[in-house]
Amino acid sequence: MTNTGRRVIVALEALSEFGQLTAQELADYTDMSRYDAHAVLTRVNKRTKAGEKRIHIVKWTYIHDDARRYPRAVYGLGDKLDAKKPKPNIKENRRRSEAKRNTTFRMNSVFNMAMTRDTIREIRRNLNEH
Repeated sequence: MTNTGRRVIVALEALSEFGQLTAQELADYTDMSRYDAHAVLTRVNKRTKAGEKRIHIVKWTYIHDDARRYPRAVYGLGDKLDAKKPKPNIKENRRRSEAKRNTTFRMNSVFNMAMTRDTIREIRRNLNEH
C-alpha cells in the first residue's frame, strides 16, 4: 500500500472516530502535516470513477488558533452535497483591519509614549490614505 493510501485510511478512520474535522484538526489527531492532511481531504472529497464521494464539506468556519482568518472547510463522512463557501464580507474585513491598525497607535504602548499626539495623528492619516 502506498503512503497516500495509508493517509487516506487514517483520515477516514479519524473522521469516523471524531466526527467533523478541519484539515488542521486532522493533522493534530494524526501524525500528518497540515498540508498533507489538506491534500488527503481534498483528494477524498472528489468523486471516484464509480461516481461516489467518501466525504463532503459540512460547513465553513473562521475559528482557528494561530492562523489567518479565512473560511476553512469542515469535513464529514458521506456522499452529500458540499456546503457553499461563504462570500467575503468586505465591510467587516475592513473594519477589523482598521481596528487592528488603530490599536497599534494607542498611547498605552511604551513605544508610543515618546510620540506627541500630532505625530500619532499624522501616522494614522498616512495609514488611512493607503
